[in-house]
Amino acid sequence: MERICFLVCQYGMEVNGGAEYHCRMLAERLKDDYHVDVLTSKMINYHSFEPFYSNNNEMLNGVNIIRFDCEPYNDKLFKNFKKKTKITRKFRRTLFRMGILKYVANLFPIWSWGLKTEEELAKHHGFYSPQMLEYLEKNKDKYKAIIPISYHNPHAIFGSRIAPEKTILIPTIHNESDAFRGIQTKLFTSVKHIAFNTEEEENLSRNIYGKHMSASSIVAVGIETDFEQTVSEDSIRQKFNLPPRYIHYFGRICDSKMDKLIPWFVNYKKQYPSDIKLVLTGRIFQKKVNLPDIQYTGFVSDEEKIVLIKNATLIINPSKNESLSLLLLEAMNLGKTVIVNSKSDVMKGHALKSGFATEYYLKEKDFQKVLNKYLDNPELIEKNKERAKNYVKTNYHWPNILNRLKILIDSM
Repeated sequence: MERICFLVCQYGMEVNGGAEYHCRMLAERLKDDYHVDVLTSKMINYHSFEPFYSNNNEMLNGVNIIRFDCEPYNDKLFKNFKKKTKITRKFRRTLFRMGILKYVANLFPIWSWGLKTEEELAKHHGFYSPQMLEYLEKNKDKYKAIIPISYHNPHAIFGSRIAPEKTILIPTIHNESDAFRGIQTKLFTSVKHIAFNTEEEENLSRNIYGKHMSASSIVAVGIETDFEQTVSEDSIRQKFNLPPRYIHYFGRICDSKMDKLIPWFVNYKKQYPSDIKLVLTGRIFQKKVNLPDIQYTGFVSDEEKIVLIKNATLIINPSKNESLSLLLLEAMNLGKTVIVNSKSDVMKGHALKSGFATEYYLKEKDFQKVLNKYLDNPELIEKNKERAKNYVKTNYHWPNILNRLKILIDSM
């Protein structure tokens, strides 16, 4: 049996980031076809970068996890390098907004201006691990394929250079500042293949990196909502003191993901008083809001998360930065109506392709209208159930996903 490895910044049952869960689902489903290693850090908190795991090795659900220490994080130094790289990044993003970056990339596929400073920035990131890169360099020949996940982290930037001829990048890219750093031009044009999650993600990348971008395809990932162990609805309602009706968000609770959800929900409740509450599930990386209409559950198990989703009135994903949105697809797979931020082309695409089994908003007034539409007409939520389930079944069926990925791996 041949061996493959994933490179990801965090990995474990205690991690709830979308890209990291994406990695875990793929790794655990490939273990019957390959020996699967996951090279990762010991971190969970991406603000403090303090070690969470103490063990160097762990076998989890048939996947061999190898954890490495990272360089000590100096926030002041990192921000200093980030400031120095701003001009190059902003210039490239301006070209993108003008619609000409891809044409510039066609002529100059590798952007060298400011590259050395951007490399220093990556080396001062909290997830930078020379130990991981040294291990990969020494062991690269034993791997059939190397699969970095999340393009902007050091493991992907530097790990992809070790054996680009056998590297399959799963970038999880969206329209954000990191995508316009010159250092990414080398990554997106040198790896053997890029496995995107959606057409929107692939099109965005082509408009940034041009015709010299590596060969690519849509691979995506399947959805997991059935687990061997279950928990009862009554126990979850009692444990978290759940209200009769609530809108549910699950994932990292941080500024980049939450966007304007909390202030908009607070305004909504002032304007349209009702019993509806907002329940937030996941690790908290922003200041907690102490209001009676907002409840936090903290980090929960997969089984608990499923019950929280099933019992929610609506699910919401306010993030404008998504390459797929496992949150949305998991909820749709359970027949839930999901409200999404149309600033994300990917999530707007899900709404359009599903025949509006999920619905999007743009501005605060839209947000209020959409909430009123479904909260005042629960029959519409019921009507969406089968359409939502069918959308996921048709487009994110595990056998199809795995077949596409295994063909890529075997071609390395």
